[in-house]
Amino acid sequence: MKLLLSLVLILPTFLATSLYSHAADARILVSNKPLALIAAATYPAEQIDILVPDGMSPHDYSLRPSDIGKIRNAEKILWSGHHMEPFLAKFAAEDSKADAPKTKWLDATHLMEDMGLYGSDPHVWLSPELAIEISKRISAWNPAVGEADIAQVKKDHQTFATELTNLVASSKAQLAPLKGSGFFVFHQAYDYWFQAIDIKQLGAFTLSPERKPGARHIQMMRNQLQNNEVSCILSEPQFSPALIDTVVNGLPINQGELDPLAGSSVLTKTAYIDWLSDMTNTLASCLKQSGL
Repeated sequence: MKLLLSLVLILPTFLATSLYSHAADARILVSNKPLALIAAATYPAEQIDILVPDGMSPHDYSLRPSDIGKIRNAEKILWSGHHMEPFLAKFAAEDSKADAPKTKWLDATHLMEDMGLYGSDPHVWLSPELAIEISKRISAWNPAVGEADIAQVKKDHQTFATELTNLVASSKAQLAPLKGSGFFVFHQAYDYWFQAIDIKQLGAFTLSPERKPGARHIQMMRNQLQNNEVSCILSEPQFSPALIDTVVNGLPINQGELDPLAGSSVLTKTAYIDWLSDMTNTLASCLKQSGL
């Protein structure tokens, strides 16, 4: 009788502990750092694995044997889609035909297409609207147990959505006086963020890092610099500045650096918003200095 009573008392605790332990091991796999920043707004950062390491670009990434194991074993995967990350397309297609749960993969590009927001830029993680929707989807993956924890996850998502919406508004106001200043970016990666904050780049050195611009394109950009049409040039840390140096070639053009892959960011609840805020500040500073 005492043994039975003991089991009755211990069982609820055991079940709760088991459930919590299972939740604590509910790791998710995210293809790149920017998407991981979005996920971290509502998902425990210590349970997020990132596939493409810092310092490497999804444009030309090749999977390692250890990556394949992570993909096979992951219960949930957030990725950009086949335009940006073709190295994952085969695995997503295989799982869609197999017995894997249909909810295993969250394709950011497909989600953006469903929202009617996708353009020609595959860097979909820079869309604030998409980021809010991804945050909502990821919050449903959160392993939280207990009413209080679940309520906190919902609150985290709402906070993320509100703060991101506020950042878009404040960035628009910050850059409004500078809209007349032209600027170049290294490659076409920022369309969705620039559209959201109502500012337009004059051009890009290349549409994608895999393509080197031709002599005619370089000369056209050089002419725009000489004619004072461009106030600022923004490079990227993943790529050599040699191309930019070739175009600038001694001209007094102000320069800054944007990182579309958030390489220096650390996963926190506010990291995505902090990263976008830093990009806006960098652009504003570059344009302001050029106007001095």
